[in-house]
Amino acid sequence: MNGRFRAVVDTHALWWYLKSPNRLSAAATAVFRLAETGNAAIVVPAIAVAEFYYLSVKLGQAFTPSHLLAALDSVDGIELSDLGRDQLARLDRNLDIPEMHDRLIAAEAAALDAPVLTRDATLTASPHVETIW
Repeated sequence: MNGRFRAVVDTHALWWYLKSPNRLSAAATAVFRLAETGNAAIVVPAIAVAEFYYLSVKLGQAFTPSHLLAALDSVDGIELSDLGRDQLARLDRNLDIPEMHDRLIAAEAAALDAPVLTRDATLTASPHVETIW
């Protein structure tokens, strides 16, 4: 990682980055810009890719996982994280986050010791999750 700043992104922040960047906060926009220039890394949890696809279908704007992955691959500072042992081992540490997808994103952040780019009220209210918005 070369000591670069690293953050985990939740599904809505990723959606807004790709589909409606004007909805991002100034702080979130700054982190994405740092990633675009190679000065930060944004980690996209695998669950966020699945949620992104689900959201795109629900909104009638189908954006297939392969298209999303290609879009992510086009930005050097964005990396995909597989759902793995480190994340699963941390699922029970955020019991204040009832929704499983959000809990997986929080577990990703805990595994990486990184903040989450989010405005999600549940994540921002958790004392166990550092957030940027």
